[in-house]
Amino acid sequence: MYASRIADTIQIHFNLNEYRLRSSEIAILDSLLYNDIISSRTDILLIGYTDYLGSEQHNATLSINRAKTIQQYLQSMSIDTSNIKLCIGKGEIARDVQTADGYPIDRKVDIVIYKLNGKQKQVTKAKPTIKSPQATTIQTASVGETIRLSNIYFYTGRAIVTNESYPQLNVLFETLDNNPTLKVRIEGHVCCLTYGFDAEDEDTHEIKLSVNRAKFIYDYLVKKGIEKDRLEYAGFGRSKPLVHPEKSLEDQEKNRRVEIRIIEK
Repeated sequence: MYASRIADTIQIHFNLNEYRLRSSEIAILDSLLYNDIISSRTDILLIGYTDYLGSEQHNATLSINRAKTIQQYLQSMSIDTSNIKLCIGKGEIARDVQTADGYPIDRKVDIVIYKLNGKQKQVTKAKPTIKSPQATTIQTASVGETIRLSNIYFYTGRAIVTNESYPQLNVLFETLDNNPTLKVRIEGHVCCLTYGFDAEDEDTHEIKLSVNRAKFIYDYLVKKGIEKDRLEYAGFGRSKPLVHPEKSLEDQEKNRRVEIRIIEK
């Protein structure tokens, strides 16, 4: 049994019909190894996938070859075979909407990482630069208008922001604090769902990840001193995508978002 049931899932992507690692994906793996996110103290599951282009047999073979490629690379970097608890291919990911170009985001291997002892180390993005123009945008926006919150990142599957997100949350707090008549609604959205309205929160196991992410920001602002009657929060799951269908990581990023809607000024 694992010491912790909360795991990180990292996605490594491949080109169409290939299982060779791209230089960009090697850089991701090297970062995971360098920062000890993958180490002798982690258990690893490798699960390969393809999109629906190609025959069933071809995709089954390709998906396992992709998983084996990751396995071989980790082993070449001194990760012991005993740490890799599963290496399988699941073939193609079914999609409701099919296009001639397929879905590049489905050409992947999921690396599920369990820390054997102690707290799971999280993968974080590079420290963002605070963009003060966002405060100006919120102040000048009209009632009913929405503004996407930039540089706020949540851990995968969780309603908890990374440490790099707090400077931008503080910009939001200061904007509200400096504009005492401003009332807003925090609106959460998720991406990457084929079925269902919302995603699962891995910590609470509730199928309302978009709601919980919006509430996290709401709770943060209240704790900092913003009056509750100036704030609302809501989650819209996957019901309001900016891009449909999602065919790239960029599409996913656009749909995975938190927005501020101006309620009153």
